[in-house]
Amino acid sequence: MYKGIYVSLTGAVLRRHEMDNIANNLANVNTTGFKRTTFSSRMYPILEGIPRVHDSMFPGSRVMTFFREQHIDTAQGTLRMTGNPFDLAVKGEGFFVVEGAEMAYYTRNGTFSMDREGFLVTQKGQRVLDINNMPVMVGGGVDINITYDGSINIDGEVVGRLKLVMVNNIQPVGNSLFRGDEAGEAAGAIIQGSIEASNVNPIRELVGIITALRQYEAARRMIQSFDELARQAATEIARMPA
Repeated sequence: MYKGIYVSLTGAVLRRHEMDNIANNLANVNTTGFKRTTFSSRMYPILEGIPRVHDSMFPGSRVMTFFREQHIDTAQGTLRMTGNPFDLAVKGEGFFVVEGAEMAYYTRNGTFSMDREGFLVTQKGQRVLDINNMPVMVGGGVDINITYDGSINIDGEVVGRLKLVMVNNIQPVGNSLFRGDEAGEAAGAIIQGSIEASNVNPIRELVGIITALRQYEAARRMIQSFDELARQAATEIARMPA
């Protein structure tokens, strides 16, 4: 009976995590370059072998064992024209590379600008890198043109090329930034004067959160039912003659 409570509680916890994931997607529906995350889970891996301790809600507890993962949906978002020469969008595969305090980060958010020193930077002031892993300098000229392959032309002279890479094992770190393992040059095209919108579909996410909420409520009712049965069983046992 108590195993039934544990199993129902597991389902409720998983649905709560799923709703948190969907809520985060909806909160970023208007975030430039945002990539939605999807939630997946499965229960009873004990049927396939020994459960991994770090994937268990309570180590050593078989009925409470579960696997849950978040996956990043890298599907293309809608491109929106802005006319700003510092706004860049990636059409197809690839991520821009920006410098961080300890490592390089990757982003599809091409809402860039020029800082006081003439470098191309993100909205948070992080400098965008070129194919030589050096900050991209765009100051000192009047006519700035960036071609599909990332070549930077200032007043008709090529001064560098933006770095656009493939990334494996990507993980979100916030502010439309990701970390991961570089996997070579990407074949995507860079579109100047445009940005890539979030790839979140609000209708799909709302349907998902309604489904998860119904499943959560079903699990909660099951917990209440098992709890009531446990109380009834305890009462009946107490009434049994010694």
